[in-house]
Amino acid sequence: MTTVALEPQAESTTKPTYEPKNPGSWDELHRKVRDLFPLCFDGAKILYQKGLSSHFQVSHTLRVSSASSGYNFGATYVGNKQLGPGESYPVLLGETDVNGNTSATFLHQFGELWRLRLQSQIQQSKFSGAQATIERRGRHSTYGLTVANLNLVSDSGIFVGHIIRRITERIDLGAELLCQVDKKQIPGGKISLLSYAFRYTMPNWIFAATLGTAALNLSYYHKLSEHFQAGVELETNFRMQESSATFAYMAEIPYTGFTIRASCDTNWSIGAVLERKIYGANSPFTLSLSGLINHTKSQGRFGIGFLVG
Repeated sequence: MTTVALEPQAESTTKPTYEPKNPGSWDELHRKVRDLFPLCFDGAKILYQKGLSSHFQVSHTLRVSSASSGYNFGATYVGNKQLGPGESYPVLLGETDVNGNTSATFLHQFGELWRLRLQSQIQQSKFSGAQATIERRGRHSTYGLTVANLNLVSDSGIFVGHIIRRITERIDLGAELLCQVDKKQIPGGKISLLSYAFRYTMPNWIFAATLGTAALNLSYYHKLSEHFQAGVELETNFRMQESSATFAYMAEIPYTGFTIRASCDTNWSIGAVLERKIYGANSPFTLSLSGLINHTKSQGRFGIGFLVG
């Protein structure tokens, strides 16, 4: 009987290669922290959402408060061009009230690289704002250009260009140039602001910073568990010589349908929104309780809301 000796196979020394990932747009740098901030309201609010089809949805909102009361109608259309989980194009959003004040947004993706966003707003039967943004999203970089409130008659408008690039698996760097043109209101006819961005991403936390000639913005987001997230943001305006810091968190209580968002800042403002699913975690009925108080000004706002949909 012949014995054949098998040579041991050498262990593979090939490390998994890093697959570049698009870093997103400039607006998403501090979004993780800002999504934790509670959207406080006062008075009473009733929101009813109804899906008419797999692509079309309408909403009815009734607000009663000391600041503003009225009825709003909203509509949302989502196309069938699906690029990923929960991401389909084109998207059309619109909302109007009984006085004719209307806001609309249009989003669309052309091919795999180009993304377009159009926004407009009408207040008191006049265009109060309009802007267009086009972005090119590659494998590891995003280039964007925004034009806002362009008026060829008065030679005024705002132009913003930005670039964000993923340097390593964890580090993103970017730069943004803002140029505002107004020959009647600005001495010299225009003003320019340059800002730089840095973001470090880990599986459970994100640190982001933007530094410009006029402002500094720092944010830190941490996901402590599946049901608890927290973050802090620091904003400094060099021209106004003002700074403020805000701490916020979001907590979900499993199997109860409770969700709470709360925040406090250095201006002594404390706010929170508590949401509770009625009749089970999968129920379409949600009760919201909102509270915001400023201790230095002795002012407070409290509200109750009911959501169906």
